[in-house]
Amino acid sequence: MADSTMSDADKVREMAPDPSGHMADISKIRAKRLAKLGGAHSNGSSSSSLAASGSPAQPSSASPQPTATSPPPQHSAKSPNEAKPNQFSQVGMKGEPEKKTATQIKIRPRPASPAKRDSEGAERPRSRQREPENLETWQDRNLRSIFRVTLRPEEIKDAHGHQLLFLGGTRQDLNEEKAPFLLNNNILEGAIAEAAGQAPGGKPFEYLLACFKRISRGIRGTKYSGADDPKRDILKETRRLCMSYCVFAVTMPEMFGDNVPATNPLVDHLLADPECDSGICTDFLDEASTRMDEDETISNALVGAAEDLSRRLATIDMNGDYQTYVRGLMNLIRYPKIVEAMTRSQMWAPLDVEPQDIETKTLLGPFFRLSPMQLEVAQSYFSAPKTRDRNFITSAQNAIRLTLRNHQLMLFQIARSIAGSGAQSKEAMLNWFALCVNKNHKKRAMRVDYKTVSGDGFMVNVTVVLDQLCEPFMDASFSKIDKIDVDYLRRKPRVDISDETKINADQKTADEFYARPADGTSGFTSEIFFLTVAAHHYGTEAAQTRMSTMKKSVKRYEQDLEAFEADRHKYINVSRTFTLLIEPTLTILQDPRYLARFEEHVSRIKKQIDDMWSTIHATNGVLLDDLNQARSMQFMRLVIVWLLRLASRQNLPKSGELKLPLPADQPDVFRCLPEYFLEDIVENFKFITGNIPHIMTPQQCDEIVQICVAFLRNTEYVKNPGVKSGLVTILYYGVQPMQNSKTGLLGDLLIGSPFAHKHLLHALMKFYIEAESTGTHTQFYDKFNIRFEIFQVIKCIWANTMYRENLAKEAAVNTDFFVQFVNMIVNDVTFVLDESLSSFTRIHELTKEIGSAAFGALSEEERKERQELLEDQKGKAKSYMGLTRESMETLILFTETLPDAFTMPEIVQRLADMLDYNLDIMVGDKRTNLRVDNAEEYKFNPRALLTDIVKVFINLSGKARFVQAIAKDGRSYKPQNFTKAAELMRNKVYMSPMEIQTWTQLGDRVALVKAEEEEEEADLGEVPEEFMDPLMADIMTDPVILPISRQVIDRSTIRSHLLSDPNDPFNRTPLKITDVIADDALRGKIQAWKKERLEAKRAEKGATAAATAAAGGGEAMDTSQG
Repeated sequence: MADSTMSDADKVREMAPDPSGHMADISKIRAKRLAKLGGAHSNGSSSSSLAASGSPAQPSSASPQPTATSPPPQHSAKSPNEAKPNQFSQVGMKGEPEKKTATQIKIRPRPASPAKRDSEGAERPRSRQREPENLETWQDRNLRSIFRVTLRPEEIKDAHGHQLLFLGGTRQDLNEEKAPFLLNNNILEGAIAEAAGQAPGGKPFEYLLACFKRISRGIRGTKYSGADDPKRDILKETRRLCMSYCVFAVTMPEMFGDNVPATNPLVDHLLADPECDSGICTDFLDEASTRMDEDETISNALVGAAEDLSRRLATIDMNGDYQTYVRGLMNLIRYPKIVEAMTRSQMWAPLDVEPQDIETKTLLGPFFRLSPMQLEVAQSYFSAPKTRDRNFITSAQNAIRLTLRNHQLMLFQIARSIAGSGAQSKEAMLNWFALCVNKNHKKRAMRVDYKTVSGDGFMVNVTVVLDQLCEPFMDASFSKIDKIDVDYLRRKPRVDISDETKINADQKTADEFYARPADGTSGFTSEIFFLTVAAHHYGTEAAQTRMSTMKKSVKRYEQDLEAFEADRHKYINVSRTFTLLIEPTLTILQDPRYLARFEEHVSRIKKQIDDMWSTIHATNGVLLDDLNQARSMQFMRLVIVWLLRLASRQNLPKSGELKLPLPADQPDVFRCLPEYFLEDIVENFKFITGNIPHIMTPQQCDEIVQICVAFLRNTEYVKNPGVKSGLVTILYYGVQPMQNSKTGLLGDLLIGSPFAHKHLLHALMKFYIEAESTGTHTQFYDKFNIRFEIFQVIKCIWANTMYRENLAKEAAVNTDFFVQFVNMIVNDVTFVLDESLSSFTRIHELTKEIGSAAFGALSEEERKERQELLEDQKGKAKSYMGLTRESMETLILFTETLPDAFTMPEIVQRLADMLDYNLDIMVGDKRTNLRVDNAEEYKFNPRALLTDIVKVFINLSGKARFVQAIAKDGRSYKPQNFTKAAELMRNKVYMSPMEIQTWTQLGDRVALVKAEEEEEEADLGEVPEEFMDPLMADIMTDPVILPISRQVIDRSTIRSHLLSDPNDPFNRTPLKITDVIADDALRGKIQAWKKERLEAKRAEKGATAAATAAAGGGEAMDTSQG
């Protein structure tokens, strides 16, 4: 007899009779039956693999011959009588008459049922006639009911109408051994094999699964006499054997016949409802999971089913019935042993898989691949997108958000269940997530080939699930932030950062830092945290970037289509010329093929445009999910606090408010972090503040302000200027008016926050200066965009007088820094004013030229060139005019608050020259050149611009140095400009009388100073060359010697130069204002020379006047005007 520990698979492979010859009769029958299944039986060619020792013989379950001491019921009494003749060696033989009688006995009791109505005792006699059923009969009856089989050929259906399978081979074996025709567990293996070989529809697994469910119901529904009731053991053994043959039906289907299924039959049943007859129920998986350790084939069967489930789902999108696949997987992963087996599958996370294949060739990939962002799904939700109105698109986006949100919840439950199934499964789950992010680094390349990376929908799902896995340590107070290990990246991390740009370290420095491994191990919290940060970079942030790129591309496609459609007439009139052989004449025929090709190309472009718009709408709908973005914001809040802890070396948030400036010595662990730690924060908050700002909480606003101010205040901590400019963009978006707030999402916080009062203005001013040179090829234009956004933030906070007071303190304490800032403002205003007004002049000239008769005489190429130039100038005018208004508003604010700062020697002359020049353009002889058609198209308001220029003049009018600088401007200052401006102010600009009076007084003072300077210049005569400034050609007042070039120059001149250029203007060597050497001797000579010349000239004038008066005896001539 076989060892009881032998697996069912081993039993099948060792299908041979016991050589000892001491087997019981029933065991011999079983061995013989199984041997026959392996031989000539027609139901399966591989049945020879069945073992005679399928299960250990149990005395309690043996089927002894009935005895007189235990009279069986009528049905049981017939079995011995039928077994003695042994006349049923022919399986197809019809039954005897008594069998028909037995069949009639089963249906005769029904007429007796009216006797139950008799209250006198109809029930009692019938009850007394039913004697207790012995164990063998009970076992036979239950096995026949479970497997729906019969040993009587005349029985076709049972009492419930279910079709029965006749076990002719089993009956013959029992007959040969002269055993009663009763089924029991000792012969059950052969009976199961025979029955499965006759399974309806040639589906043995489906048949056996239904049997298994009936066994499970029987175990639960049977009433037992006690804990030792043998019925329980019989049913459990029956279930064990049925499970074994279920596994055989999956792993070795050929043993049940030639009708071998092409796929794993488990998959179809996993897709069915577990509660229906064909679905994989909990009992089945309970039994399978329990026996996985002792029978490896069960593990192989279940893992194979999971793999096939994944492969099938890889061909389906969200338009199909994907929910059944998700349900099937979730049924499997409820069992830790099944999960552990699945994670050992070769499909789990193959290291050689290509990025684009992760979502189809890994076990979990197809489940995470499902998304409305797939093109086919997007097309179904947003068909003909160009014809849809906003309401339709919004409704469709709401629908996909709801659908995807439910699916992402299922994905999270799958990931959480796998990670919670044991240490090995948790490691495998982390490895799969790491595979997803590490293989997709190319998603953030400058030019992405989307055929070689995972899809955006797949990566967004990965990111959302990881966000949810982080929720246990994302509580409001970040009480578990200490569990995020700062040395994680130095412990052979799963996350690959080797080729990532670092926050503020070059590759060599970072490699040296990470070459020093840290001791210890990192926990699950650290693993998930770093994986989630990386997933945001390659997932949601990459999707946002692609959507922005796609919007630009689709606009370009639409422009190309418009231009292409304009050439339709060229293809309609295309003709071909033929030479006919019959007659030597030329015939011109229309050729429709050219138009057909044209239409085909147009259709292709239109489809590409529709596909892009469908994808854009779907992506936008997914990314604007309030719930997911709120969770993402909470995670980013955690990242912010963690980064500030690293950079500041402060125990945030427990230590209270962040203290600035940050330490001069930057921590290596911060410097060597991947740049995407900051970049993701910037991109995420830019997207949120620009699209759905209402989801941000006050606490999140506090922390985003902190990180923006901290790294703008200490810009040296961050290497990438794009990241730093993104911090400004967040603040800019945050102060844009909203429906419920004129100051936007962050405006009130910036105005009222003590932290912002201390550090914000200095931080903005510092980056305003630094933006002059970003190091990019577009830095010239980038700086204007950055400064435009800074202007908007400053305008918002200017309502709080505390900022003005802090600005005055900054100017007094940090003079050089402030002067540099003011110089940049003046430079920008000068440039944008010049560019915008020059563009209007050029627009005026080109418009006039195009409208002239001479324009028609030009060639087509020349006319096109002029028209393109006009459009270019219009574009420049629009851009620069917006910057001009913002720059002027900022200049007005600052000059009103700090006029002294704008009248410093190194600033005032350039500012005065700029104002004089633009005043001359606005009111001088050339003002007619500014007249353009549709001025409002460019947001050009000449009156408003003139008002802004005049206000700056008025704000500085009380400073003598400013008045002198105006008078000194020999290029643009004209007294009549002040007079004309005053006239316009009275008649068209409508400024207040007080402002007009101040303006008039300023003009008078400037005229007076101009007259005095001209008189002094005439009195001085020719100035010695050594006293002249080599750059400005003016007489020096404070000469200094440059240390290397040894050139002598006025201090104000070199200070002004160094504000824009840190090099010696004569030899381009680095130079600081503190390096110059005062030339006191030369200054003394200049002062002595000027004093001597002026005194001599005054004496000469006085003598001349006296002599004239004496000679003429009349009134002396007034020479005060020269």
